[in-house]
Amino acid sequence: MTLANKILDFKVVLVSGLESLTEQIATKIFNYPQNLGMPVNPEYDTKQQSMVDYLAQLPVHQTNFPPPAAPATLSQVFFGNFPEMSKIDRTFYEHKSDGFYNFYVPNYKNIFFLPDWLSQWLQINFNISVDTTPLEIIQQSIFLGLIGFFFLVEFRMKLYWFLTINPYTRPWIYLISLTDWIQDFMTGLSPVMLGVDLTAPIILGLTGKLADSLNHLVFTMPFLPSEGQPGKMMIDNEVQDVILFRYLPSLWYTHSIPNSLREFWYTQRIDILNFMKKNYAHLNIEFLPDRIISQSQHISKPLADNFTHGSELTSNLLSNFPVEVDSTLNLFMDKLIT
Repeated sequence: MTLANKILDFKVVLVSGLESLTEQIATKIFNYPQNLGMPVNPEYDTKQQSMVDYLAQLPVHQTNFPPPAAPATLSQVFFGNFPEMSKIDRTFYEHKSDGFYNFYVPNYKNIFFLPDWLSQWLQINFNISVDTTPLEIIQQSIFLGLIGFFFLVEFRMKLYWFLTINPYTRPWIYLISLTDWIQDFMTGLSPVMLGVDLTAPIILGLTGKLADSLNHLVFTMPFLPSEGQPGKMMIDNEVQDVILFRYLPSLWYTHSIPNSLREFWYTQRIDILNFMKKNYAHLNIEFLPDRIISQSQHISKPLADNFTHGSELTSNLLSNFPVEVDSTLNLFMDKLIT
């Protein structure tokens, strides 16, 4: 038997073994042949197709990166203005049936939210409810950090075009060292075209895409992102697609309402407290602040429980009665009898 025949026999045995193994896996795990797998042409889903058509007609949130220069003062003309984000704003509104903490955001194709589990974790562990200022500060800080890194990479790329400047001498080396780590990581992954290394342009594109995506991130506190309802509203005499967040947030039902918010209702916005009690009293949710609840529990405590040490106090009082007073009383009683 020649070597070619041996190789052919080995191929046949290998293919037969793989065929048998694949059939066993499909039979035991995927219930083959009863389960034939996904159809080649999936059935037409009216609901899914309507959602696809709805998303296709949505506008795109247009942003520019880097942010365009928009100086407002003379100093900003010479030194530049502070980069500003083009965020999607939340618009809060009050309604007699929806409640006081409703808001809507314009609906775009490229809008996105935090995952439900992350939004819930932030609200529960960091007491973030209606006010999302801490998250917005972090968002702005990351945005500015990416802009700074973007300009450092851009400066590094431009510096190599000046043949009279050695970038590895002071002070240039300090700026170069800030981007060396990403340059070393991407060098083996990025292509070279016509002798030009495309590492820097690729890094610039990825950094710009990541920073620009922060403009499309919307925080939905105190609601979860999945509670949003697509709808339409009349805004500036124009019907626009929006995402509505209204009624009672689900976390306020599954978990307690933040005490700071309940304290604010009780002391400054009694109308909100009355609305919550009137519309959601059947859900057994605590709307009063913790201090009021503890006080009411103490007042409603049985009288006998408040004086559990009454007998001990009486016995201590009698045992500590002064001896002089006791002798004086005895002498008075003797004289009264005689």
